[in-house]
Amino acid sequence: MTTSARQLAALLAICAAVAAACGGDDMLSKAEYEDQVRTAYAEVQEAFARTNVPSLEELASRVEDAQEALRDAADELEDVRPPEDVVAEHADIVEGLRAYADDLDRLRNAAERGDERTIEDFNARIATNRSVEQIAEAAERMKFKGYDLGPIAEE
Repeated sequence: MTTSARQLAALLAICAAVAAACGGDDMLSKAEYEDQVRTAYAEVQEAFARTNVPSLEELASRVEDAQEALRDAADELEDVRPPEDVVAEHADIVEGLRAYADDLDRLRNAAERGDERTIEDFNARIATNRSVEQIAEAAERMKFKGYDLGPIAEE
């Protein structure tokens, strides 16, 4: 093999490696994607289940844990390539999880201050929280496309 042929072969090998690293065929199947979402969201559910505590001091710590679980789930999901037919919905869920984690600062701060009125107000408005709506709407659109995402599409 000549020098230029070896250089061309090396260049092609490098291009193939770069293309593979950029996510060539690593798009998840529908079933794999559903499993990824259910697994990531299970941690979020567990964290929120632990926020049902009697003391506001404990609540602040548990809300912080829930924020971390939301951000971790968003990070996990951001690293997957969803099936092509749900790319937009997937992006909305990831964005919504992060935004809701940020929204919970208000609840955590209220718990730290012992501000029960703000906590009650926050809890009363969860159903109309824009971040929660964004997650729910994206999950609902996926549900109409035949995806079973488990609890994230039901809450």
